[in-house]
Amino acid sequence: MRIEQIMRHDPTRVGPDEPVSRLIEWYANPGSRSRYTYVVDADGKLLGVVTMMEILALFMEPETICGHERGDITEDAALTRISCALMDRKDTPVSRIMRLDLPTVAPGGLFLDARLLLRERRITALPVVDANGVLVGEMTRRVLVKLLDTLMRDPELFTLKKDCKRLFESAGSEFFVG
Repeated sequence: MRIEQIMRHDPTRVGPDEPVSRLIEWYANPGSRSRYTYVVDADGKLLGVVTMMEILALFMEPETICGHERGDITEDAALTRISCALMDRKDTPVSRIMRLDLPTVAPGGLFLDARLLLRERRITALPVVDANGVLVGEMTRRVLVKLLDTLMRDPELFTLKKDCKRLFESAGSEFFVG
């Protein structure tokens, strides 16, 4: 089974100049959004990815967190530092904190290869990019669980639809380029 048949076709995308504050709003009220936000250029080419971890690291500096854990910094002082960092850095463009080291997979690749990468890298999602580097989807562990559920309910479905482009329908696209 090919990745394009089961991937999410509507991953959350933003332009490189989108402020981090927008992502904070999304992650605070996730709905059906992915845990990853992909940063793309005007042509849809993948530039990087931002997760909650990058956002938290921007505002919760190690000195503050470790100082609080050691008892050197009170909770009130830690919250004040975090609040000040939030006010100072909320307009930081996502391109300044995005990760560049996430592996990608091709739409025509096999889903088992994607599963292996997810496991080896200990990540929850992989961006799916075409030959031009354009983000076309996302392969997640949740998609794989959905595949298992579908197989369990209707094993013949995959025999009947083995050549189709999409086995699952998506709710719509979330595409925000600032």
